[in-house]
Amino acid sequence: MIASIAVCGSAVAYSNPHSWGDTGWKDHDKVAFNDGYGVYAGKHDANTSVYVCSYKNLPGKLVNNKCYVSKYGYELGSHDYKILLTKFGSLVWDSRLHGPYVHGVFPDRIRNNAVIGGNEGYDVFICKGQHGDHTVVGKFVRGHGCYYGLGGREFLLKVSEDKFSVLTDRLGWTR
Repeated sequence: MIASIAVCGSAVAYSNPHSWGDTGWKDHDKVAFNDGYGVYAGKHDANTSVYVCSYKNLPGKLVNNKCYVSKYGYELGSHDYKILLTKFGSLVWDSRLHGPYVHGVFPDRIRNNAVIGGNEGYDVFICKGQHGDHTVVGKFVRGHGCYYGLGGREFLLKVSEDKFSVLTDRLGWTR
């Protein structure tokens, strides 16, 4: 299944991990050694890595075997989560748009190979940024920016500040 939307009369295909076959979202307690590897996002602190996870159909950060997502102004955490796996090395963190950000231009646009992270009645994409020394992972909402949870609260890296990346799939439709 490939999600698509109409933009100026043309279809744009995004990468949906639910259609990746033997990789994509997997229940964390059902992952086998040959299922691929987790998508690395950065460091939570000097000794703790951050990976991409999903809880309640929202993307978030996996830290110390707990998935943290943001919703309705709060950070939610759970030990019951899915982890995003890949085998191909084709997932990379890129700027939201191709080229430099221009203030006020295309606040709703995103790369056509962005990875869908979940759904809140509309597709949300996987994004990451920094909060102090912490790497944070969250959901990109068109026209708003990158929402993420930390310390029990939800924060926003605004589109106008352009201080976040989105996860993209270099293989795109060829999976």
